[in-house]
Amino acid sequence: MKILVALSRFPWPLEKGDKLRAWHQLRGLATDHEVHLICLNDKAVSADDLAQLDFCKTVEVIVLGKARVAWNMLGAFFNHLPFQVNYFKSQAMRNAIAATIQLHKIDVCYVQLIRLGENLPFDLDRRWVLDYMDTFSIGMRHRLADANALMRPFVKAEARRLERYETQIAAQFDELVIISDRDAEGLAPLLREGVHVIPNGVGESFFEDFPQPAVKDFDLIFFGNMGYHPNIQSAKWLVEEVLPILHQRGIRPRLCIAGARPAPLIKSYESPEITVTGFVADLREYVLRSKISVAPLVGGQGLQNKLIESMAMRMPTITTPVGKAGLGAGEGVELMVCDGAEAFADGIATLLSEPARAAVLAENGRRYVEENFRWAAMNARLLRVLNGK
Repeated sequence: MKILVALSRFPWPLEKGDKLRAWHQLRGLATDHEVHLICLNDKAVSADDLAQLDFCKTVEVIVLGKARVAWNMLGAFFNHLPFQVNYFKSQAMRNAIAATIQLHKIDVCYVQLIRLGENLPFDLDRRWVLDYMDTFSIGMRHRLADANALMRPFVKAEARRLERYETQIAAQFDELVIISDRDAEGLAPLLREGVHVIPNGVGESFFEDFPQPAVKDFDLIFFGNMGYHPNIQSAKWLVEEVLPILHQRGIRPRLCIAGARPAPLIKSYESPEITVTGFVADLREYVLRSKISVAPLVGGQGLQNKLIESMAMRMPTITTPVGKAGLGAGEGVELMVCDGAEAFADGIATLLSEPARAAVLAENGRRYVEENFRWAAMNARLLRVLNGK
């Protein structure tokens, strides 16, 4: 089968969830099929980065420059499309997709995220599959609570536009994919029954048997893209709400906040007890140097990669009901789920003081992820959707 994949940014390095999902799906599909990638990016891609996609038959990167973005965003005030759909509009991408479909006789086009909806030549008679990934309209509504007075009208308008567009664009596709049941429930009732839930998997490198360091540098680690709004808010809650409770009890855990693009607020937390790494080439190194993985999520949609990755590495893992949603793991069996700052502090204190209990949780979590979240199984599901089966 000949598959065209369209992305809103080049899927390397893997510092964001959409890139990670795309790269693993591309590699899995390319094992037995001919895959052609067309993506936007804000700058030219280096030869070294292009080499990370050498399993694709062709790769075409279209640079979406600042001038084009500015023009696109100006247009957002004269139409009802979501701001992010306007942001990523590209006639060059539309032309490239049309040319590739015709030149390589593409069988199916797989599109990640609704933001590319205006770049697709639906007039060409091909099979079209959309990966919503997350329900963006819900995520945008969650941001309303933290938006300042200046941004609130724009956030509110974007939430409305996204909700409308998520339903409108669906009619153009033959099949719809989403990352979790929770996100599927956020779609319009008409779409929920027909959408295919395909979670993320865990890269095989997270299942390796790593040598454990004799001494752990950190008690806690929270990792992810630290420029992403839900992660910023989650780190804020951890540092400003949870840690003070532990301090009052005489517990001062060493925390590592690891991940790319840390926001100014995240950087401000740097102290003798809190390490902020910024981008690191391999997050596994920092996970292994920690005793407990925490995902103190207070917002956001989708399946949390940080959870299944840390569980795959046999890390005792603590999260909130928001983080656990879509995962399906047993509370207190495969991971610890704590609702509220006091309970989260209790969970940390318990696992730090009871290493045997932490070890059992870690082993159960590893087994659960092995059985339910391997990329090979997830990509087999995707292939069935692409084939229309």
